Amino acid sequence: MVSSHKENRQIRQRLAVFYFLFFALVGCNAPYWGPYLQSLGFSYQEIGSAIAGFSLIRIIAPTLWAHWSRYFPTPIHMARWGGILTAVCFTAIWLVEGFWPVLAVMLAYGFFWSAMLPQYEVITMKAIANNLEHYSRIRLWGSVGFIATVVSLGSLFDVFGVWLLPLVMLLLMIGVVLNSWGIRLQTSFSAERQGRGVLLACLRQPVVIAFLLVNLLLQVSHGPLYSFFSIYLAEFHYSAAQTGLFWGLGVLAEVLLFWKIRWFLALASLRQWLLISLAITAVRWLVVATLADSLLVLLLAQLSHAFTFAMLHAVCIRYVPVLFPDHLQGKGQALYSSAGFGLGGALGAWLSGYCWHWGGDLVFAGAAGFAMLALIIAWQWMDIRVK
Repeated sequence: MVSSHKENRQIRQRLAVFYFLFFALVGCNAPYWGPYLQSLGFSYQEIGSAIAGFSLIRIIAPTLWAHWSRYFPTPIHMARWGGILTAVCFTAIWLVEGFWPVLAVMLAYGFFWSAMLPQYEVITMKAIANNLEHYSRIRLWGSVGFIATVVSLGSLFDVFGVWLLPLVMLLLMIGVVLNSWGIRLQTSFSAERQGRGVLLACLRQPVVIAFLLVNLLLQVSHGPLYSFFSIYLAEFHYSAAQTGLFWGLGVLAEVLLFWKIRWFLALASLRQWLLISLAITAVRWLVVATLADSLLVLLLAQLSHAFTFAMLHAVCIRYVPVLFPDHLQGKGQALYSSAGFGLGGALGAWLSGYCWHWGGDLVFAGAAGFAMLALIIAWQWMDIRVK
């Protein structure tokens, strides 16, 4: 019993390290990849299209990886190969130039990068028996990793320039691979293979359709944030260091929510938090669209990230085991990732790049509209009890 408890604690520690490294990598990509592409001479439409392509691959990849699960004994084996091939493909970024070659590298490493997170989410939920509070305590380390990256890199780039970004990203990818060898949880794919015949029946349920559509629209609304927020702030003469602090503040709020999520869950149901957080998301984008020149208002908007990302992600992660039977949870996580971060992220990035010449304020106002539409759908069709 003591040995089992010790092993479980070690697994949780390794999972926390994974989230730290993985979202530190996101902290490189989300705020700074747009400025990096801009430094290469890419236009706004090319930046939006490249980031959209990177998101688009996340629609296809998780589903394909779920299908290929038959070739891997456990999810961690798949995640290890995904990590290795991510790093290998990314090294080509120093060998190419121009829009299409850079896009090809982004699509290649993004394909394998997309294999990792759904597998780790399944492993984590199994390790903590679907306990949302325990999940939040592990997942908050991802937020810490994100903060550490965005804050430190902002100051670093002010001094040395954004050309350092790919090197930092490669080092984090290598760290993810090395850490994966310390995870020994024996979660097999065998049960999932038995349930493929009922997936379509599950997907026909209105609440499942609504769940996927809400996440798609939510990530469309985040498109301007992940593609152009740093560029948008530069238009208001914020420095790279200040931009990094804005990103870090948002994720610090996310950490605090994950840490104290038990207190929040005692105040309202998961469905209520879903609706409240979607409403806050719409307000956040509207504020960014109209009052970005106000430092105080922008700080408050960044603090709302606790709800527009952290609470929404925690709620949705808990919805997956409810909406998808145990033997379909891996596919449920893949569909959640594909519909939201994949298709939604791609559409959001592409629309942002296509419309940016009209003005960032109009683009963020449009994002508020997508968030409101997600709120309406959730209100109408996601009336399901989730504990």
